[in-house]
Amino acid sequence: MTLLQWILIVFFAVQLLAVALYFPHLLWWFESRRPQERLHARSKRRFALLIPARDESAAIAPLLDSVKRQTYPSELFDVYVIVKDPEDPTIAMVRETLPDAVVQVVPDQKRKAEAMDACMQTILNTGCAPDAYLVVDADCLLAANYVEEMNNAMESGAEVVIPRKLIKNWLSDKKEYRTLYANCSALTYVGVDDLGNKGKSKRGYTLALCGQGMLIGARVIENLGGYPFRSLTEDYELAVECMRRGYKQLYYEYAEIYSEEPLTRREYNKRRVRWLKGFAQFRKTYGGEVREMTFGHGKPDPGNLHFLYDLYPVYMMLGGDGIGFAACLILAAIRAIAGLGGVLPALLWSLVPLGVAYLQLFIFGAAQLLASRDINRMTRGEKMKYLFLSPFVSVEYVWILILAFTTTVRADDWAPVARMSIDADEVSSEAIREELEREATA
Repeated sequence: MTLLQWILIVFFAVQLLAVALYFPHLLWWFESRRPQERLHARSKRRFALLIPARDESAAIAPLLDSVKRQTYPSELFDVYVIVKDPEDPTIAMVRETLPDAVVQVVPDQKRKAEAMDACMQTILNTGCAPDAYLVVDADCLLAANYVEEMNNAMESGAEVVIPRKLIKNWLSDKKEYRTLYANCSALTYVGVDDLGNKGKSKRGYTLALCGQGMLIGARVIENLGGYPFRSLTEDYELAVECMRRGYKQLYYEYAEIYSEEPLTRREYNKRRVRWLKGFAQFRKTYGGEVREMTFGHGKPDPGNLHFLYDLYPVYMMLGGDGIGFAACLILAAIRAIAGLGGVLPALLWSLVPLGVAYLQLFIFGAAQLLASRDINRMTRGEKMKYLFLSPFVSVEYVWILILAFTTTVRADDWAPVARMSIDADEVSSEAIREELEREATA
């Protein structure tokens, strides 16, 4: 048997093993089309809605309008807007739209978590803590029943709830807001939530948390004494706290927010670098503890097991593709230098791992589109562009991973980004839901 044949046998064996290891998660893809159980609250709880809004005056107006239009009784949720500069134009905008909202100035904040922590500690010190905290980024929009559905979600007993992310960019007809990179970023939520967290929620597993629109129960914040996390991805730190104390988590698809996604490759890559840097920080700080909580008590905890190793089969697939490609190229180069035959077959077979990698990413993109059929407002052309070009955007994670591990983490990661302009009226009524339902039926 030739060396080239051995390379190909090992390559395909690795791919089959990776698929076998990923199979339990793959089943969740098929479950994603089944609706979750709809919950109905037996009582109305009190909420504190926190909006970290440092230098967000260009983006926050639509959010304030969507807060004002909530169907939940306004006397049962208090709004807190946290700014850094006492001269921030956001303050006047809040006073005009939500005159009862509390504006808190936190001058020494460097990250979103520090703004949240300062506000939560202020609330705790009043002795009148709410039943839960809702954390909303200033550039997003709330579906009209967001708070109401979060109240329903708490009927499950969950103390951390993440909503479904709809996409603000898709509400505009402007092409500059509906770029390939915006769509790739948007469908990341579908991959994490609909194809992952939804299945994990059903089984009571630890979720991949995202702070955008997240609910955190009062007991969690009281036990923490605020929000003490400071890493680039503090959501992972909260997940560890849930493991430690056994807090139930829930992904609830009926609570919806509209997230604003980056428009350019540069902005999207800045976000991806931050994610990977934060993940590296998390693994370095908490990896040993999470492994102990997973394996240290006899039988491995399946929920934590998925949290730790969900992506390892994916790494195996794509890593195997890269190594297979490189091995075939090296073999071709050695044969060419040595004056041996078989150079062309080795070169041709080197294309197979690349084709397999493209096919794997293509299938994942198709699964994301199918899972988001009821909310996806991309045009047919945008969907086709995403389907065929997103694998090339995903491959950029290779060099982004290198960049994340070879550059210094900034002390201030809350950098300003370009904002889009869209009217909150487009998402503040039942009209948007009816339109999406018609599209899904069609």
